[in-house]
Amino acid sequence: EGKAPLSPLTLNMGSDAKKKVTVSLLDYGAGNVRSVRNAITSCGYEIVDITHPSQIDDASVIIFPGVGSYHSAMDVLKREGYDDALRGYLAADRPYLGICLGMQTLFESSEETNEAGHVGDPLPGLGVIPGRVVKFDETKRSVPHIGWNGVVRLQDSPAMRYVSGASGESSGGGGEVYFVHSYYAPITSENEKWVLTRTTYEGQEYVSSVQRGNVCATQFHPEKSGAAGLNFIRGFLESVEDGTLSNTKPIPN
Repeated sequence: EGKAPLSPLTLNMGSDAKKKVTVSLLDYGAGNVRSVRNAITSCGYEIVDITHPSQIDDASVIIFPGVGSYHSAMDVLKREGYDDALRGYLAADRPYLGICLGMQTLFESSEETNEAGHVGDPLPGLGVIPGRVVKFDETKRSVPHIGWNGVVRLQDSPAMRYVSGASGESSGGGGEVYFVHSYYAPITSENEKWVLTRTTYEGQEYVSSVQRGNVCATQFHPEKSGAAGLNFIRGFLESVEDGTLSNTKPIPN
């Protein structure tokens, strides 16, 4: 931790060949996603913005860089009618990459406080992945978790084809990725088959990325993770293009 995120534009992807897939970006207006846009375009892909729920069904691949609070994200998705369209898209196992809240909203609920700061019933999410998003224990570690951390892979995925290290724990050498979050998804027996990577922050293990079929998401910010993050986005999108994204396999313990 303490190192500044690298700019996605520092990585030369080495190819000017026109890509076949256009990325549908779900930017619901909660924050600046320019770095995500830069990451996608620097990998050679064009972007179309999703501005209406009907565009979700027409998408070849969706990237949802959720930012802000869980409550505000789900509120906008429901108000604009994106939630049901997204559930249908995800249920059909179509290519998807969620980032940060774009991963957390895949879970059943979150204990994050609502906009008024009141803790009530768990906030419902899209309900694709079993489990509840919870807050790091502030009595045991610094919250939020901000900075670089390593990951341990539990699956081999074509999306990781360009990320250093074929399996196991990656750290240093471009293997670390950048996190900014106060809430996390615990690994449980109900969701363990979804877990692509796990990470430990000051003694607390949690889900740092998920994949099942063509649905993929990360708690870390690949767009802020320098070469490692750009290589992940590149691998994900190329796997969508060549139809291999869903070809995952568990890594033996």
